[in-house]
Amino acid sequence: MSNQNKAYACAGATILAWSTVSTAFKVSLEHLTPMQLICVSMLTAALFLLGMLAVQRRLGDLRALSGQQWGRAVLLGVMLFCYYVLLFLAYDTLPAQIAQPINYTWALMLALLSAVFLGQKLTLKEFGCMLLAYGGVLVITSGAGGVLGDPDPLGLCCVLASTLLYALFWIVNTRCALPALPGFAICFGVTFLLALVVLLVQGAALLVPLRAALGGIYVGLFELSIPFVLWGQALRLTSSVARLSTLPFLVPFLALFWISLVLGEPIAWTTILGLAVIVLGTLMQQRLSAQHRSPRS
Repeated sequence: MSNQNKAYACAGATILAWSTVSTAFKVSLEHLTPMQLICVSMLTAALFLLGMLAVQRRLGDLRALSGQQWGRAVLLGVMLFCYYVLLFLAYDTLPAQIAQPINYTWALMLALLSAVFLGQKLTLKEFGCMLLAYGGVLVITSGAGGVLGDPDPLGLCCVLASTLLYALFWIVNTRCALPALPGFAICFGVTFLLALVVLLVQGAALLVPLRAALGGIYVGLFELSIPFVLWGQALRLTSSVARLSTLPFLVPFLALFWISLVLGEPIAWTTILGLAVIVLGTLMQQRLSAQHRSPRS
């Protein structure tokens, strides 16, 4: 198998894993509270990455980090904790077919915040594409109500706020320039500890039945750690990042398949239409952005 085919295989496995996590969130939240889910999933992800470092004989990379780098990793962990609190609260109160597409708009929020914090200018056409994509959010929220009932306003606020926080997370991560594997191992570990502290303060159960914990373990492996490794491998193997860059746009459509099959949610036609508008607007914005920032522009 050529390196490019290996890259496609790794990228395809990543896309498949990402497409299942919205369903896994809903299934897990039937047995766990949002805080318990954060606790189990982040512990799983942190242990997985620490295992990767151990296998690669790179545990010394953690000791090699400066105090400033440790501080930045801790900050990212706090931000990630807040993000998942909002996200899981949204999934706990909204149908998956509403929460998942809206959460997908974090890429648009990233572009908006990059213009503010990183000085990356937005053209009028890019801004128009973003408005088009957010129009898809309105289509989803207004149309799904006829099939699934009116969406919970608090859930909508949580999922929209989560896109803001996740975009900020990646901006801070970009500016910190931490080594990826040890940096994320610390980040996930901090998020786990924060969730553990909240559970202790709440007096909630720290030990959950294995059947309930399996959902959190799945999220930790297939939302956080394994895709992180596979996608990084795909980017290293590919001869052209551009060949892989559009593959993540398949995720929300595949996610609807799992949502319908596993959760049994009737998929509203407005959800498919709104999602298509979101993906189209996001794809157009990213292509315009790439052209705008290319050396020829």
